[in-house]
Amino acid sequence: MSLSVELGELGGLGEPGGGPGGSPSTALAEVRAMYAEGRAALDRQAAVVLEAPQGGTAAEIEALGMALGQRRARLLDELLGRLFQVVRERDGGGRGAAGGVWSEVALAAVGSYGRGAVALRSDLDLRILARDAQQAGVVADALLYPLWDMGVSVGHQVVSVEDLIASARDDLPSATILLDWRHLAGERDLSESLWQRAVSGLLAHSELPLFLERLRQEVEQRHARFGGSVYLLEPDVKNGAGGLRDLDIARWAGKARWGGGEVQALVRFGALVAREAAELREAEDTLWRIRNLLHASANRRSDRLTFDKQEMCAAALGYGEGGEAVERMMSAYYRSARTISRGLEMILTRATPVLTRRRKHEEDLGGGVRVFDGCVTVSNPADLRTDPALSLRVLSAAVERGLPLLAHTREAIAQVAAEPSFCAALRESPEAAARFLGLLMTCRDTLLKAGSPIREMHDLGLLLAMIPEFSPVVGRVHNDVYHVYTVDVHSVAAVDRLAALVRGELAGEFGLPCRLAAEVSRPEVLFVATLLHDVGKAIGGTDHSQRGAEMAQAILARLGLTPEDVGEACHLIQKHLVMYHVATRRDLDDPATIAEFCREVHGREGLRDLYLLTVADLSTTSPTSMTSWKARMLDELYLAADAFLAGKVVDDERLGRMVAEARRAVDAVDAVDAVDGERPEERLELGAFADRYLASMPERYLLSNAPTAIAAHAVLAWEQEKTRVPARVALVPSRHPEAAELCVVAQDRPGLLAAITAAIAASRLEVHAAQIHSRSSEEAETQAVDLFWVRDRGDGVEGVARSIPKLVRELQAILSGQLDGAALVQQRGAALRERKTPKVRTQVAVDDRVSPRHTVIEVLTRDKPGLLFAISDALYRLGLSIAVAKINTEGTRVADVFYVREASGEKIAPGRRTAEVREHIESALRRLENEEGNSA
Repeated sequence: MSLSVELGELGGLGEPGGGPGGSPSTALAEVRAMYAEGRAALDRQAAVVLEAPQGGTAAEIEALGMALGQRRARLLDELLGRLFQVVRERDGGGRGAAGGVWSEVALAAVGSYGRGAVALRSDLDLRILARDAQQAGVVADALLYPLWDMGVSVGHQVVSVEDLIASARDDLPSATILLDWRHLAGERDLSESLWQRAVSGLLAHSELPLFLERLRQEVEQRHARFGGSVYLLEPDVKNGAGGLRDLDIARWAGKARWGGGEVQALVRFGALVAREAAELREAEDTLWRIRNLLHASANRRSDRLTFDKQEMCAAALGYGEGGEAVERMMSAYYRSARTISRGLEMILTRATPVLTRRRKHEEDLGGGVRVFDGCVTVSNPADLRTDPALSLRVLSAAVERGLPLLAHTREAIAQVAAEPSFCAALRESPEAAARFLGLLMTCRDTLLKAGSPIREMHDLGLLLAMIPEFSPVVGRVHNDVYHVYTVDVHSVAAVDRLAALVRGELAGEFGLPCRLAAEVSRPEVLFVATLLHDVGKAIGGTDHSQRGAEMAQAILARLGLTPEDVGEACHLIQKHLVMYHVATRRDLDDPATIAEFCREVHGREGLRDLYLLTVADLSTTSPTSMTSWKARMLDELYLAADAFLAGKVVDDERLGRMVAEARRAVDAVDAVDAVDGERPEERLELGAFADRYLASMPERYLLSNAPTAIAAHAVLAWEQEKTRVPARVALVPSRHPEAAELCVVAQDRPGLLAAITAAIAASRLEVHAAQIHSRSSEEAETQAVDLFWVRDRGDGVEGVARSIPKLVRELQAILSGQLDGAALVQQRGAALRERKTPKVRTQVAVDDRVSPRHTVIEVLTRDKPGLLFAISDALYRLGLSIAVAKINTEGTRVADVFYVREASGEKIAPGRRTAEVREHIESALRRLENEEGNSA
């Protein structure tokens, strides 16, 4: 293998501008001017795209990709070639200078520069190879100081052949330097010697499996450091999964195995087919364009695609502005990252040589399937084209035997699954449809590379082959921080979550769902509905549930489901958001809510299926989307609806049990923080008060709070009633581990919620959920018992306790009129800086049909400090009283719902009054947005 195959000739450097007779200072000045002009041209090329109002033209955008990196590498080649000549002649180190140190060194490009492409602000990575590394320090100084003066960031090292070979045996970066090595100037024999030593030792055929395993370990460790997933919300374009570093690994593997790592070279060697190479080149260029834009906009090396940078890149690359444009751009990024991730695995597998070893165990399973050396494979890969169902037959055998698929069999399946003729034939096969459904519903653990059968089918392309309608949602994203995964990854994860519920392995976290999942009588209906619940997002817009149900009709009929099962599955897809919205945005204590919800489900079996689909969907939207509060709301809605459908209007037995447990918890309180200390008569007094307290609180409160928490609330209410202070505030045991529970008991009055939320906002606490209750006290006054689940914006749950003393003081001052709540919130909010996140569209809905006694106001907007105060203060100023408040946080979006009445007890009148209420709330939200913008 010749070094010149990969290293090539420098070429095109010419002589220094000063010529043989020019002075060194003149020559250096000309080199400096040449580089400055070249760098400015590259910067202008990026600036044209960044500054264009509608983004760059197609040609300008295309040139911003790898071609720009190659232009920069060529500029650096010319810079270093001229500089090497100038400083060598200046120091008398030409070839005529016998014994000069300059005749004993070689200058080489390594890293991305060695591979011939350098991102716009990436460092220049050089190695000076010397026969005597100590004496070569003078060469390094002569080259580096002029480079630094020109503003070139250089990573460099002076090495000898022996030192580099020795370190490469144990140090992977040193080994990859050998694979990237590109001779620039100086003694070519040194570079040739280095490469020959590498080929005969580290990269010898017998050493390849070990070297490739080291590459695999590097991939795993790096991915773990940078998030572990292709589908991160703010991915690292270079180092993340599916990033450009993964392509570097693939090139190193190809260079080590075949002597050439570039995509086109891998096609010549038969390691890639032309289609695979074209897909990899397109994916690489997409990431290069984004990376160069990141560097240009930051004017430094910057590889993380943050939310604000996503908006910039989407506009510059011609996707347009706004959330949908960002979603399209990020979908393209994720598809490219997925292509690179698959390409890396493919090349690593193909590059690993099969070494002769012991005789392998073989077993023929029939139907073109066999076991080979502990893996399931096909007898003849060519049969996959004539018998497409074989691709699913071999996968079924792997699941049934508890064995993995042979790596080369996975490759063969992935290759044919990319062919339209194979996919069309596969969809025509009744056997394939039956096996696909069987694999989809498989709940057992497997040894498949991707984990579960549905993940394996998606990785291999069989999911898209069977359901091409799924293709548009592959890589499709939401421009928010709540939906962490792309639509396809989330849908597959939801199926896996459903299988885990059936296995019962999540009983500690999902007790009720696991019990119900074991009783599912129509698994085909539930599993296909879970897989396809978001397929309607392929088109975009808002009503994806209806579109998905319509699309699923043809898909499920093609898969062989009966018309009845198709109807049930499509109904689940159409209604898959209903249960979540009712649970988190409606008053579950209102019988009308339960009755209306039950009209949306198909009996108790349909309710169970919808509940399980909702749990699988919500719990895989993001790692933190299924909070314990949301889980409890879903459980309560399911139980209430199931009781309603079974003819039980009220669960009196459960309610009585909760009251009894709460009463016992009050008796177990060790100490009472009363005015005169604890005395026996006070214990009796507290017991009598607890009976009145429990009788006066609504059912929703008693059923949704733990007995120990209810006891703590009762003690606080008793203390407030005895001491007559405006409010008592305390932290009580929380059932929600992600938030601390704050209980505020106060004499109810107009504007109380606004006052409380003002003090909470001023204390820099985030409200994640809330319960608003009121009861009649012994003196015929109304006592408010308001519960808030909060986190400190900086220190989470742990930081809440430190905020309580100040919160109590400020709440008392607001209630007594000594402090203005609005001014306090504005003053404290100005000190906070919220990190830039995707925009959230604000929506305010006023509905008087949901509840017979209250008007329901629903506010969807971006979460921000002081938001709950702004809304509650607006309602107070409108003269509305709040009976129920449901606070729901979805990433950076909130869906806050308030059940309100006029001061007269009436619902909000339709028409002019409804419009006034909506406009007043929207105005308050705009003011809050403006205040936040001004403070920033």
